[in-house]
Amino acid sequence: MVPRSRTPAIPLPAPRPPGTRERSAATTRVEPVGPWAVLVTVRGEVDLVTAAATRRALLAALAAPEPLLLVVDLSEVDFLAAVGLSALVELRDLACARAVDLRLVVGGRAVPRLLDVTGLRRTFRLHSDVDEPLGPHRQSARSR
Repeated sequence: MVPRSRTPAIPLPAPRPPGTRERSAATTRVEPVGPWAVLVTVRGEVDLVTAAATRRALLAALAAPEPLLLVVDLSEVDFLAAVGLSALVELRDLACARAVDLRLVVGGRAVPRLLDVTGLRRTFRLHSDVDEPLGPHRQSARSR
């Protein structure tokens, strides 16, 4: 029989020293790009606390006046929890049902790694830069 100890099985994180950076709450900005495209920029950490607001913003962007292209820029997301990934899967399914082309812009390692681990990378169209999917739409908006 193994004796019980008072040390937790999982080490607890050390407290943050004063003056260090606190968690970066997720912020979301939705902006139309041309007549048929919408860009949603998400920054910070999408976790259990911030996922509901992020989900609402994503679904509101999809409900914008009949977009043909929805680009979600996740290049500045530091952390994406399972609940945030669930919101992206829901968005993907709704976009497909409405014939909206959904593209994700991913940078860093957090989001691509999560998509790889879950096997979802092949279900999304990924880009490394916002200009890749939005280039033609930005040019048509300028010419009007």
